[in-house]
Amino acid sequence: MLKKSRNNYISIAKAIGIILMVVGHSGCPSAICNFIYLFHMPLFFVCSGYFYKEIADKASLLYFYKKRINGLYLPYLKWSILFLLLHNVFRYFNITGSVIYQTHDYIRQFIRLVTMTDYELLIRPFWFIKELLFASVIVASISMIRAHLFPQIGTFTLLFFSLAIAIFAKFLPLIPLIGDCSLLFLSIAYFYSGVLIQKYKPSIPFITSVLIVSFFVVLIGSILFTGTIDMRFTTAKNMLPYFLLSLSGVIMVLCISKKLENISIKYTLYYIGNHTMPILALNLLALKLGNLIKIWIYNLPIDKLSSYTVIYEYNTYFWITYTIIGISSPLLLHFLYNKLFLRQ
Repeated sequence: MLKKSRNNYISIAKAIGIILMVVGHSGCPSAICNFIYLFHMPLFFVCSGYFYKEIADKASLLYFYKKRINGLYLPYLKWSILFLLLHNVFRYFNITGSVIYQTHDYIRQFIRLVTMTDYELLIRPFWFIKELLFASVIVASISMIRAHLFPQIGTFTLLFFSLAIAIFAKFLPLIPLIGDCSLLFLSIAYFYSGVLIQKYKPSIPFITSVLIVSFFVVLIGSILFTGTIDMRFTTAKNMLPYFLLSLSGVIMVLCISKKLENISIKYTLYYIGNHTMPILALNLLALKLGNLIKIWIYNLPIDKLSSYTVIYEYNTYFWITYTIIGISSPLLLHFLYNKLFLRQ
């Protein structure tokens, strides 16, 4: 039984975010994809920041590090190693078009996975886990330093500087281990946004008029936006517009989540929102089932199975089928695994 909480709407927001992520992978129409990509990944960073509690001592900081390692890094490592071990199996059955790994390839890729500098093809969405891990650790470290040395610095100021660094870092080369420093600090800016939403939520009207306005802001923004609409591929020129539009999308989702708390579908959304990890890890693999169905229906060549992320032919409405499969299959596998092996 789900515990009653004033923050259950955040679980609904996470459910909406993960559903939209799968929709984005499904080959949906470009107008829908552009709309989704303006805010669906920033939403997760904001939700994480929403639950963040300020840290002022070393013990709390070390405890936070431990929680992040157990909650993010170890699941990332578990799934990554599993997909690494299955790499050649996936290639043999034409699930991916990747090259066959030799022993040295396995060793090299294992090192990359452990250091979070690369991802197996079918878990590319795990870039999010790396950025969230690094962003939250940096925020927590800054929190303790600020508490002792610079208590006068506010969260708004930290958000502003994070965003400014993210823009400036677009002119810098990739940093070993960290990678794209710009993406990291943009993630930190979203994290701080979640902290501020939590702090000022009594003053934020999650009402119908705000929902309508934010929806049209995102809709118009998705039409007029110049450049690639994706958190990972912003430029120094369009990062600020993207940031503002994405926050409007986040507010829109939070308004929707508040309203969905009053209808029975909320329990399904609670479940999805509290089990985003298996969907994040398995949705691209689950979409291969959709590819098989499409190959069977339309008599397509079997080598289409390896298409990334989906087979785009005959996809006018089939993307809805992909979405259903991409959400339900990981949840079903997760449920069966818990029942059969963990007895939960």
